[in-house]
Amino acid sequence: MRIRTKMQRRTWMGTLAALSLTTLGAGSCWFVDGGPYRGGAGLTLTATGRFRVEQVDGVWWLVTPDGRPFFSAGINHVSSNTDYEPKTGRYPYHENILSRWGSEEAWADEALRRMDLAGVNTAGAWSELGRFRGRFPYTQIMGFSGAAPAIPGTGGGAVPEMRDYFSPAFEAGAAAHAEGARACASDPYCIGVFSDNELAWAPNLKQPLPFVDGLLRLPAGAPGKVVLQAFFEERYAGDVAAFNAAWNASLAGFDEIQALDSLSANWRTDSARAKEDRTAFRGRVAERYYRVAHDALRAVDPQLLILGDRIIAFGAAPEVVLAAAPFVDVLSINAYEWAPGWHAVAQALAEIAGFIAAPSLLDDLDEIHRLTGKPLLIGEFGYRAADAGLPNSWPPVYPILPTQTERADAYERYARSVLARPYVVGLHWFEWADQPVTGRFDGEDDNWGFVNLRDDVYPELFLRMWSVHVQLYETRLALAR
Repeated sequence: MRIRTKMQRRTWMGTLAALSLTTLGAGSCWFVDGGPYRGGAGLTLTATGRFRVEQVDGVWWLVTPDGRPFFSAGINHVSSNTDYEPKTGRYPYHENILSRWGSEEAWADEALRRMDLAGVNTAGAWSELGRFRGRFPYTQIMGFSGAAPAIPGTGGGAVPEMRDYFSPAFEAGAAAHAEGARACASDPYCIGVFSDNELAWAPNLKQPLPFVDGLLRLPAGAPGKVVLQAFFEERYAGDVAAFNAAWNASLAGFDEIQALDSLSANWRTDSARAKEDRTAFRGRVAERYYRVAHDALRAVDPQLLILGDRIIAFGAAPEVVLAAAPFVDVLSINAYEWAPGWHAVAQALAEIAGFIAAPSLLDDLDEIHRLTGKPLLIGEFGYRAADAGLPNSWPPVYPILPTQTERADAYERYARSVLARPYVVGLHWFEWADQPVTGRFDGEDDNWGFVNLRDDVYPELFLRMWSVHVQLYETRLALAR
C-alpha cells in the first residue's frame, strides 16, 4: 500500500538532509545546549545525579541529574520491533528498518538523531530500553497488576479480568516484579517508572463490572471477599439492618456475604447509598494497589520516580486519583481528544460511573490536578489522518483528520494548551511508528506514527514538533509567578 508518494518522500528526504541542529536552532535551542540529558536553561536547580520533580515559582518541573529544568517531550514505543501483524504473521516495521538501515543498531542511531532534531527528549513507554540506557532519557513501564490473582468470571475477550489486589500473593508478586526496575534505578537517564497502563478502574468502557460485584465472585474466605465484608461492616457500623435497607437485601449477618457469588436480583444498586458504597469501595481497591506498588518500588530504590499507572482521562474517578496521590511522584494520565459528538457521550457515561466529567478534556486535567495537587504527565495522546492510507478503523471514538497538515495542526493546538498548564511535566505522543495495515493484536490499524511503516518521518508532524519544542522552555518559564 502506498502511504506517501515518491515525490513527497524525495522532497522530505531532501529537506531532512538539509536540516541540522545549527540551522534549526542557531545555538539557542534547549536540545542543542541542554547537556547530556537534553534539559533546558533559565533555571539552576540542585543536581542530585538522578531525575526528580520540583515546583519552582508555581511551575512543576522534572529536574535532570545535572540540575537543569526538564519538560518530558516524549514519543511512546520507540522500538525497532513494533507491532506484530497477526493476519500476516509478520513484523512489517522491523523488516523495513533492517532493509533500510542494515541493523537494529544503525536504526537506533538514526532514531536518536531524529528525536534530537525534532526536540524530542524522552523515549516513552514500551520503548526499546536497551537502545537508550546510558545515552537518552527514557521511562519504563512495569505491569504490576499482573502480579495479583485474577478473579474468575470477570473478563474475557477484550474485557480484562479483575484482580484481587488484597491477596498476599499480590504483595509477594509485586516485590518480585519491582526487581525489574533495578536497571532503571541504576541509570541516571531513566526518568522513572509507570506501574501499569490504563488499568480498568471499573466500571468503565474496558470493564463494566463494578469492584463490589467482581469481588463477590471470589470464593468464600478469599482475601478480597473478606475485605469487602469488612468494608460493609465498617460503612454501616455493624448494622446489617441499615445495609439491608440501603441495598434492599435480606442478610441475617454480614458474614453471609461470603456465601454470595453475585448480587441478588432484588438488591437495589441504583439507590444513592448503594452508588456511594460502590464508589467508596473502588477507592479502597485503588488505595491497596497504589500502596503495594509504591512500597515494592521504594524497597528497590527510595529515589526512583513513580509515575503512576497512566489512567485514562475518561475513566479518572475522584476517589482513584485521590488514592493514587500519596503513592506517586507524578500522576500519569492518557488523554486523547475525542471525535465530535463523542465527548457528550463520554460525559454522560462518566456521570453514570462516577468519573470526572468536566466540559472538556483539558478541564478534566485541571480537575485532576485540583483534587490531588500532583504534577501530571500526559502518558499518551495523538491524532490520525486519512491521507496516510491506513484504515484507522479502531477505536472509533478518536478523530480522523483529513490530512497530515491538519494532524500537525491538532498536535500543535493540543501541545500548546498543555504547555500552558504549570502542573504538567511531560507530554508523550503515541506513538513512534504507524500500526500494521491489517491491524495489530487488538485490531488497531491506525496512523498514530511519527514515522510510517517504511520508517519515513511525517514531515508535517516533525516540523511542527520542532516549532513547539524550540519554544518549550520560554513558554514554561513565562508561567512562573
